[in-house]
Amino acid sequence: MKLLDKMIRHWRVKVALKNRPKIMKNVFDIGCDDGYLLGKISNITERQDGVDPRLSANVSSPTSELKNGTFPSAVAEHQMQGTYDAIFALAVFEHFSEQDIQQSATVISRMLSPHGRLIITVPHPFVDKILDLLRFLRLIDGQALEEHHGFEPDALLTYFSNSLRLVKRERFQFGLNNVFVFERFECN
Repeated sequence: MKLLDKMIRHWRVKVALKNRPKIMKNVFDIGCDDGYLLGKISNITERQDGVDPRLSANVSSPTSELKNGTFPSAVAEHQMQGTYDAIFALAVFEHFSEQDIQQSATVISRMLSPHGRLIITVPHPFVDKILDLLRFLRLIDGQALEEHHGFEPDALLTYFSNSLRLVKRERFQFGLNNVFVFERFECN
C-alpha cells in the first residue's frame, strides 16, 4: 500500500469513527482488509470481527475473528442475532452487485443490536476516473478498482431504508466521498 492509499484510508476511517455510537462493545467490519480500522478501536471495544475476501487466512483470538470470505455468505448464524453495536462498510459497496447489497441489507439489520449503527463510506462514481489516473501515475495501488461499477451512492437509501433509519449523510474528501450512518429501529 502506497503513502497516498494510506492517507485516503486514514481520512475515511477518521470520518467513520467520528460517526460511531457512543457505546460500542462489539463491532463488525465488512471488508476489514488488514484489520486497520479494528485495530484503531480495539482499546474501546470488547470484540472486533470482520470479513474480507483478500485475507490470506482466518485469524482468531479471544476478542476477534477475521474471516477470509465475502459478506454476507461468510458470516456465521450466531453473528446474525443482534450482536453488533456498530457495523462498518468503508469503501465496500461499490464492489458489490445489486443482489449482494440487497442480501447484505437483510443480514446487517439482523446483526445490529437495537440502536446499533451501520456506517458506510462510498465514493462518487467520478472517483473511479481519478483513481485510474492515480494508479496510472503509480501514486496509489488502488486495490480492486476493476470491481468498481460506477455505483451511485443514493442507491444505498433504497437498499437500507426498509430496515434501518438514516441518521446522517455527509460528503467528505472534497465532496468525492460520502458517509452514510444508519441506525436500527427499536422494533426490529
